[in-house]
Amino acid sequence: MGDYLSIADLRRITGQPSHIINHAIERYGPEPAGRVGITRVWRREDLDQIKESLRKTAERSTKADRKEPATA
Repeated sequence: MGDYLSIADLRRITGQPSHIINHAIERYGPEPAGRVGITRVWRREDLDQIKESLRKTAERSTKADRKEPATA
């Protein structure tokens, strides 16, 4: 796709599943640069911010995993 990245491109680059990438981007950004048909695309320059969003998502997930379960 040249200077633009789709979710499939991000999956290949980061090694993360699509649903994790979608969640990270929805929660922490960045906004897509536009669309190609129905496919959302991001600028290649957004890759560092997308990786940071994935890091934040993983960090939150790890913290949630460490919480003690509620006892009745």
